[in-house]
Amino acid sequence: MNAIEAYIGDLDARLRGPSSAKTDLLTEARDGLTDAAEAYREGGADEAEAERRAVADFGPVDLIAREYQAELGLRRDIRVLWELIAGVPLLILGWDLARGFADWSELGTAPSWYHRAIGTADTLAALSPAVAVAGLLAARLLSRRTGGPPVARTVSWSLAGAVGLNLLAIATYGGATGLLEPARMLVSVPCAVMSGTWILFSMRLAVAARSRRATAWR
Repeated sequence: MNAIEAYIGDLDARLRGPSSAKTDLLTEARDGLTDAAEAYREGGADEAEAERRAVADFGPVDLIAREYQAELGLRRDIRVLWELIAGVPLLILGWDLARGFADWSELGTAPSWYHRAIGTADTLAALSPAVAVAGLLAARLLSRRTGGPPVARTVSWSLAGAVGLNLLAIATYGGATGLLEPARMLVSVPCAVMSGTWILFSMRLAVAARSRRATAWR
């Protein structure tokens, strides 16, 4: 194995993230190293020496791995934010449609505190994608003037806030309904399906956000 492929293999082993994004970064690194080695060969160095110099110029693998891992983390955060932006409004719409298939008269009239709690949960759910959109817009504006950590922090905090608001909305829905009458979540098959889908979707977002932080600097 030549010096360039050994370097790329070491870098590959240190990175965690979406395979497509990681492949793009590794291809970019390999192309850069190959071009640098070619320049050294044209200057008179033999192949092995040219590759060794190209690798040395590129930088220590542990340093490059940290930089690339941060880039992978940023891309993953952005992808999760887009999933939340698309998914939460669809779930809100789906739940509103599912309510139309339920016979609520059998459950009686809910007290005023329940309606206030559900209204609060609706607001939290609506704020979740709004925070995600605001975070992406802020990151885009920042990227025009700077890059790296400021942009990554903006996206990361936006993701944490958006996911947190969505989880709080689910907890408020479930807590209020559980205190009043758990059967309200299962009053019809569509309502039960939408409740389960929203919970699973929220758990997936939370796991994705948490695993991004766990692997960000591995």
